[in-house]
Amino acid sequence: MSKLHKTISPLLLISGIFALLITAGFGCKGMTTAEKQLTQPIKLEYWTIFDDVDALRANINNYKISRPYLTVNVRQLSADEFYPRLIEALAEDKGPDIISIRNRWLKEYESKLAPMPATAGDTLVTVTKTQLGTNTTVTPVSRSLPTIGQLDSEYVKAVKQDVVLNNKIYGLPLSLDTLAVYYNKDLLDRAGIAQPPKNWVEFQADVKKITKYDSRTGQVTQAGAALGSGKNVAGVDDILQVIFAQSKVPFVNANGQAVFAGGNGKDQSAATNLVNFYTDFANPSRDTYTWNNQMGASLDEFVSGKVGFLIGYSYHHSLIKARAPQLNFGVLPLFQLDPDNPVNAANYWVSAVTAKSKNQNAAWSLIDYLTHSKATKDYLDATGRPSALRVYLSAQKENSALLPFVSQVLVAQSWYHGRNYDVALKAVSDMVDSWIILPQKAVGVNDYRQNLLNQTAAKINQTL
Repeated sequence: MSKLHKTISPLLLISGIFALLITAGFGCKGMTTAEKQLTQPIKLEYWTIFDDVDALRANINNYKISRPYLTVNVRQLSADEFYPRLIEALAEDKGPDIISIRNRWLKEYESKLAPMPATAGDTLVTVTKTQLGTNTTVTPVSRSLPTIGQLDSEYVKAVKQDVVLNNKIYGLPLSLDTLAVYYNKDLLDRAGIAQPPKNWVEFQADVKKITKYDSRTGQVTQAGAALGSGKNVAGVDDILQVIFAQSKVPFVNANGQAVFAGGNGKDQSAATNLVNFYTDFANPSRDTYTWNNQMGASLDEFVSGKVGFLIGYSYHHSLIKARAPQLNFGVLPLFQLDPDNPVNAANYWVSAVTAKSKNQNAAWSLIDYLTHSKATKDYLDATGRPSALRVYLSAQKENSALLPFVSQVLVAQSWYHGRNYDVALKAVSDMVDSWIILPQKAVGVNDYRQNLLNQTAAKINQTL
């Protein structure tokens, strides 16, 4: 049986007494020297960016009930400050024990991380009532941590592809995100669109119907879709990579090298056509023109009610609800060119242990509990996020709000496995923003765009 389904026998736990034990520093009568050693105070620092902190803390508090010697400080930082603060803290040997990082960052952070061991020692403290008062039992246990084989059988395939480096596991996810299509129901109704699109062709037609222009300036006043540019479209690299994958045109090879520039005339023509398809939504000379890189961020524009369609992730759902509770929107699975062979992008966060942590054993034990036990389901239920564990996917498909995302996690993959995702993302973003700029007369349009593909692929490959 999978370790995921194992349970610890029910324990009668009294948190108030635990608090007294903590205050007393476990110097209680009757404890052996070994028991005192096992229950020495441990403090873990847990740094995260986008994990739901309230749900994370709730699970950690449950974990601490039978570990009163443990203190866990969860700290949420912004994406901009995370890396510099981490480097500064590690240099001073004051860094966190656990960090939550993007799946695309693992190779970049590899030297700063500790690989997962086969087992992690754990200590349970049980307080039971007796006729004479209470009895404290200290029980050392060994937690078997997930193996690479278990990653194959228990997690969706993207996880093993991302978290295993040099045959070692470097972290585990709490959830896994994919791309789907958000649509503004009111804008579709006003445009006379009775049913949302089912494929890319219908999508293009509906974008044209929704888009509105200022009659004097020609500026877009209502966008059919937030699509076509780079810097202001969330997930531009994932969207472009999925378009390539759906068309069966390689974006990266098995070694992670960018190959979308094409090796021959046929490949080059296919790549150019696919980038054209994407950027035509931001090209004023095309009939699908609806967006440009001078507009606000794609999510902001959708929240404001000025955009018909947004290709986004599941975490956008709660953000939209929080920022625009009255917005009447729906969500569709991402359109597929070949429904029998669907593809999607995997975008998620991985909990990992820092190499400089002095409490790696306790840190891995906590990660195992949070990401690979019943606690994982509690987190998913509380946050409404798609599961990375296969065992919970069937039940999540019964949730209509989660279905568009959950239905795609089994076919989701990450395209980037290099050492500097931010540079790679910027290269892709800059390429699409430059795509529709007319070249100098000395250079033909086709040569200009092929040079953009070549330069972008080269910049990405330099980060591997």
